[in-house]
Amino acid sequence: MKKIALILLIILILPAHSWGGVITVTKPVSGQQYCMFKQQWIYWDTSGAMADKVSIFLMHPNGQSVKRTIAMHAPNNGRYRWDGGVSSPGNYIIKLSVSPNAQNPTTVSGQSGVVTFANCDKPDLQVGVIKLTPQNPGEGQTVTFKGNVMNYGNSPVQNPVVVLRVKRPGGLADKIYRQEMNVTLQKNQGVTFVQKFKVPKRGNYTCKFSLDPANMIAETNDNNNKKDWIFGVQGLPDLMVCIDNGKRPPVGRKRDIRAVVTNIGSGNASGMANTKLRFYVKKKGTKTYNIPPLAAGQSHTIKRNHSWAGSGTKSISAKVMYSGNEINTQNNQAKGSYFVRLPHHDKYSAAPKVKCSTGEAFNSWQQVEQRY
Repeated sequence: MKKIALILLIILILPAHSWGGVITVTKPVSGQQYCMFKQQWIYWDTSGAMADKVSIFLMHPNGQSVKRTIAMHAPNNGRYRWDGGVSSPGNYIIKLSVSPNAQNPTTVSGQSGVVTFANCDKPDLQVGVIKLTPQNPGEGQTVTFKGNVMNYGNSPVQNPVVVLRVKRPGGLADKIYRQEMNVTLQKNQGVTFVQKFKVPKRGNYTCKFSLDPANMIAETNDNNNKKDWIFGVQGLPDLMVCIDNGKRPPVGRKRDIRAVVTNIGSGNASGMANTKLRFYVKKKGTKTYNIPPLAAGQSHTIKRNHSWAGSGTKSISAKVMYSGNEINTQNNQAKGSYFVRLPHHDKYSAAPKVKCSTGEAFNSWQQVEQRY
């Protein structure tokens, strides 16, 4: 008798599907969003014995209280077309219940997970494709950010507002760019937001791109209006050149003419095939020199040795030619001059003795070394 009582107790405790049929709702899918007022298909799978009629209910998300009855005694054939939809937005559960009959005396029920119904007759802004050029920028370069602004809703959007916040490394303040796009986006239309900005330091940058940040537009879904784009900025070389200037050699006497190429950047310059110096001296022509690899802070010196038969001003110039990326491509050329004197001319000049492609001038090469 004790064994029989124990078996009866277990049967009472176990849920109905433990000894009867099982019904599993396969659509709507938990976590997905569906449209109010739109026709929906409800699908389910069954296993085991059960009756051939099913009742379908729209439940509140607690799964206990009924929002409305969708169908009573519908065919238990695995699908039902629901024409009514939902009258108010929110989270719901679809519950199916198979009542017992003479052949199948057990009630079988199953339900979906929580699904969201939203008003689809609204716009739906969404961040689309984001592109950054160059893809791997270097320190000091200007990058171009492009972000697609899409409308996947059923209603148009006029003049959407976009905000790009650039979070920068090294304690730099954020850069914020805001723009009201002068466009009306119909369903499935988009527009591209374009913004250029400089990346002054090495490190990681985060572009936080958001649409309608003040939430002024009533949308189907406000959870797809933001996207982050993270990129790194590497160190780059920055090649400059300094040359002799203001010297006054006498006619016929040879003098060295010096040019010094220095990498004042934060990255290494490439090898000899990529770095050259064009060194011009008036009446002596132009010569091209290969420059070896220069790490940050390193220099390379080139000297030409000439004399002139005639007096007067002799212009000189030096230009660095580098095929890679640099922090600044506008500081690669320096210009100076010599004055070849006759015996009665002054030996000294008040002109600076060194000129650099950065626009700076110095009274000695020692000052250049102290500066760089």
